[in-house]
Amino acid sequence: MAKPDELSLLLRTLSPEADEKKYFIGTFGESQMMGLAKHLAHIVCIYREKEGLTAVFSEEIADDLARYTEIKMVGPFALITLQAISPLLLVGLLAKLTTALSKEGIPVNAYSAYYHDHLLVPFEMKDNALAVLKKLEKS
Repeated sequence: MAKPDELSLLLRTLSPEADEKKYFIGTFGESQMMGLAKHLAHIVCIYREKEGLTAVFSEEIADDLARYTEIKMVGPFALITLQAISPLLLVGLLAKLTTALSKEGIPVNAYSAYYHDHLLVPFEMKDNALAVLKKLEKS
């Protein structure tokens, strides 16, 4: 379990970086996994949900992946990665980030991977989201 002061320290060292690419979210049946596998270089994550697979992928493959689903893909999003390595058991980090973004009217889809936390925000709100995160870093 992370120590309480770890959150304060991590918030001061977030180092958010936005990828310049546009990203989309789509859902796919599990039977489409092999089709998705051909595009792994452009897929940043895949979640397995009871309804099927959800993938986050770059714009370069959006047209190709459209043939694997009947459900409209959502996007474009900007992918912001926090360069700080956050402990997986740290309490409150994503809550602080999403609260700060929501106060500015910025929708966010957040997920944690082993080393970093990632935020998907509407692409046109990328600069505003980065400003909010950098302000949070200084507070």
